[in-house]
Amino acid sequence: MRLRELLRQAMAVELSELFRRYFINTLFDSTFVVLGILAASAFVPNANPEIAVGTIFAACLAIGISSAVSVYEAEHIESEIEMRKIERAMLSSMQDTEMERRTRAAAYAMATVNFLAPVFVAIVMGTPLLLYEVEIIRDFHTAATLSSVLGICIIFATGYYLGALGRKRPWRRAVRMSVIALLAFGTLVLFEQLLFQ
Repeated sequence: MRLRELLRQAMAVELSELFRRYFINTLFDSTFVVLGILAASAFVPNANPEIAVGTIFAACLAIGISSAVSVYEAEHIESEIEMRKIERAMLSSMQDTEMERRTRAAAYAMATVNFLAPVFVAIVMGTPLLLYEVEIIRDFHTAATLSSVLGICIIFATGYYLGALGRKRPWRRAVRMSVIALLAFGTLVLFEQLLFQ
């Protein structure tokens, strides 16, 4: 019963705010990390597909766990500080109140959203590499290129969404963020190829 109540309160947290403040930021960071992993492990001589796939999934899982725990702990501390301020102002305890339960549920919701963003990136960008592993895509370089294109598409969609929220030229923001991602990725690929010469 307590778990069901906690879930109901977590759903009461505004979903668009959760998506905007937490999912998008972690999604953006995770995508750049995976692009970096692809540049370092897939676009080099003697690339090892197993290492590339394993590193992408391990990194995204680590980012998900790290960001979920750090956000939960930070939100939990912030809510405790806020509750103490309210308790001093009201001269009564806020323990086991609706407000206290809502803030705890919000911290759980934020942590979950932060965990899911890198998992989403790993699934989307890792799919072409997994298709190579099961021999549906025959060439590893093609799979890695497709994975990179999907990463740029994630960045583009993120930029468009943020631009639409601000109601200021979403296409321009999407293109700008994509160009930054392409430049960063191209620089990393070039850097890795210079290292392996």
